[in-house]
Amino acid sequence: MLNDSANLLNMLSKNRIKQINSLQIKKYRQESGTFVAEGTKVVLELLRSDMRIKEIFAVPEWILSNAEKFSNTIITAVNAVEIRKLSAMTTACSVVAEVYMPKHPNKPDLKKGVTYLALDGVRDPGNLGTILRIANWYGINTVLASSDCADMFNPKVIQAAMGSAFRIRVDYCNLPETLLEARNNGIDVFGTFMDGENIYNADISHGGIIVMGNEGHGISDEVAAAISRRIAIPCGCDSATAPESLNVSSATAIVCNEFYRAKK
Repeated sequence: MLNDSANLLNMLSKNRIKQINSLQIKKYRQESGTFVAEGTKVVLELLRSDMRIKEIFAVPEWILSNAEKFSNTIITAVNAVEIRKLSAMTTACSVVAEVYMPKHPNKPDLKKGVTYLALDGVRDPGNLGTILRIANWYGINTVLASSDCADMFNPKVIQAAMGSAFRIRVDYCNLPETLLEARNNGIDVFGTFMDGENIYNADISHGGIIVMGNEGHGISDEVAAAISRRIAIPCGCDSATAPESLNVSSATAIVCNEFYRAKK
């Protein structure tokens, strides 16, 4: 469904532009129940997903070149000036979408033999987005997150995830309680620590919950108390020249790869 304002400057009301811009802030995303996705790659991934789209704003050229991908979606044609007002990207983009946040009324049903990710205080949006992309690559469909993690609907998360945020369920929860409950139900809870068992020697073939910690401080004491198995990525260089730690998204990629390899 196309709303054509392509030839009219400032056809969108100031209030509508202001409302879209406000979705850069978590408070207003929560109030509206929507978030923003920007750029061709991200929006095309959005159109392939099960996410409910409220409205897409795009320049006419973008609409014409992607018309076959739309199905019962409200598309509003805007000009270059309008799209710049709607977008928060530093480089010019051709399309901006307002999207409904998915609702998950029940907590996830965690099962034995399945691999999950849990994030403890991962606050950097770029890291969170990259981790969601990694999880998607390795077939991890559910991510548990402490309440102090970055908001998955932060535009920087959506951009870094490159579409994977639309395919991963992220559950913000009381992480220590959730992990302890899973552990009591027979699910292994793995924590990444510098002094843990070498991951290349560990039996991880049955999956479980992989806990990754904060960028600067690692896993908190409260979460560590719920962990049943401590694992580590061995460092390949001399301790005198070794970096203090790996970036959390890089470490996540290594650990997820090992869990995938062990299971296969």
